[in-house]
Amino acid sequence: MKVSLKDILKLVISIIITGFVLLEISKDFDWNKVWPALIDFKFGWIFLSIALSILSHFIRAYRWTLLLNTGGYQPKIFTTYLAIMVCYLVNMAIPRLGELARCTVLKNEYKIPVSFSLGTVITDRLTDLLMLGLLALFLLVNQFDIVGDYFTNFASDKLPFLETNWPYLLVAGLIGFIALVILIKKSKTGGSESSLVYRVGKFTSDIGAGIITITKVKKQFQFWLSTLAIWALYFLMLYVISFGFAPTADMTLMAGLAVLVMGSLGMAAPVNNGIGAYQFFVAGVLVVYGIEYNDGFVFALISHGSQLVMVILLGFVSLLILNFRKRKNIIEGK
Repeated sequence: MKVSLKDILKLVISIIITGFVLLEISKDFDWNKVWPALIDFKFGWIFLSIALSILSHFIRAYRWTLLLNTGGYQPKIFTTYLAIMVCYLVNMAIPRLGELARCTVLKNEYKIPVSFSLGTVITDRLTDLLMLGLLALFLLVNQFDIVGDYFTNFASDKLPFLETNWPYLLVAGLIGFIALVILIKKSKTGGSESSLVYRVGKFTSDIGAGIITITKVKKQFQFWLSTLAIWALYFLMLYVISFGFAPTADMTLMAGLAVLVMGSLGMAAPVNNGIGAYQFFVAGVLVVYGIEYNDGFVFALISHGSQLVMVILLGFVSLLILNFRKRKNIIEGK
């Protein structure tokens, strides 16, 4: 797997956006609260949260294996787990490159074509998007007044920013529009793989193939049960860690669901592993549930930070295991 100039550009842009987001959210946060909170935190709940997270990744590996089985491939669940952890680790360096990395692992281990495994990854993501949408809808239906207050406060807080910086945002929008027009004009010159029309068509085709893959899964019950289990564990790993921090120890189940939904949106933001965006969204939504912004921010830092540490450690361990396997196969002449 090669790192292209485009990937490096993505990293630079992501770092810039991450830095900007951190700078913005730091204006409303007292960083002096972090260390005392860490000292008083009950770390047993962090370890339980990490254990639940690891279990969710194993179940995700099982679900991905079910998708890969539709192509006649039979990878071991432990190998797909290693590939997923490598994916998360690579994404910490260059956003979205991890998906290609995990598919490359399977190509090296089982000769599974990257094009096929990428299609299953899209299916994997679409399934999670469906679950997130259902959870968000459930939250809105049951907590419309509370969640509505969050978005109202969010809009009012950001209004001064828009009023001050609208000229810069307008220029950025115009530059983006011009760049899009140029790309579209270039794409009309031919049907090469570098053209925009080809890429959009390929992306649409991959999504279609991914959706079809779900219908081809033989073990439908296991597939959807594992999907529910993944998101149940996501909720639990966020909820149990709240017990270790006094200001969030009495967090309600609905507040926990709000943290899961808003935290997932933060993780989807164009920043490295949701850094900054995750803390902002989680701390903001906890305010409407009666938890002070600074306390909610500390909770988000600890819950998010513990998962990042876990990803780094297990990601590197996964790389070592895969590298050891590769060397062993070379020695044995496989």
